[in-house]
Amino acid sequence: MKKNIFVALDFSNFGKAVDVAEKIKNDAAGLKITNELFAICGKEGLEKLAGFGLEIFLDLKVHDVPNTVKKTVASIASLKTAKYLTIHTSGGANMLRAAKEAAGNLELLGVTVLTSQSASQEQVKHLADLGIKSGLSGIVASAQEYSSIRSLSKNLKIFCPGIRGLEDKKDDQKRVMSYSEFCKISKNDDKAFTVIGRPIYESGDASQNIKKIIQSAK
Repeated sequence: MKKNIFVALDFSNFGKAVDVAEKIKNDAAGLKITNELFAICGKEGLEKLAGFGLEIFLDLKVHDVPNTVKKTVASIASLKTAKYLTIHTSGGANMLRAAKEAAGNLELLGVTVLTSQSASQEQVKHLADLGIKSGLSGIVASAQEYSSIRSLSKNLKIFCPGIRGLEDKKDDQKRVMSYSEFCKISKNDDKAFTVIGRPIYESGDASQNIKKIIQSAK
């Protein structure tokens, strides 16, 4: 089974983020870094986290006027540490194209509708299509929209947060799906990934929790 979990390090404590990264490094595909953590750890912190051999997903959800977005993306690309950077597709085609022009080897992921919000399949699919037409490498949407987004493109990378087990707290998530169900619908899709945070490290041992989640899909 391929590694398809990006662990969301939603921390304001860099030491805790490093500790979790150490524990899950052999089972995860990558690490998702939020604004909160990036503001604390900066370039040096990203380099340390990248040292675990995991892909870095920088989740800054960039959204501004096209010129500002272009400069922001260029700055992130110059760090040469992150593989992925998120950008809001709701910013429109001009903004997305400006971001793409500055990205270089940095892969841009278009955020559709946050999984903490309600959304229709049509709304998410429209935003995903806008991202595809703007040349983005991937789309971020709930697992509930995986199939409709995959129908738009076979080569698109799809990242799905809001992964929760039956016994997990939903927290602020509304559009959720279990890891086992996601793996069932995505089958052997090597361009489909999950983003999981709190169920891995909120309680118990992170290394054991991620193994249990992976095992649930077998």
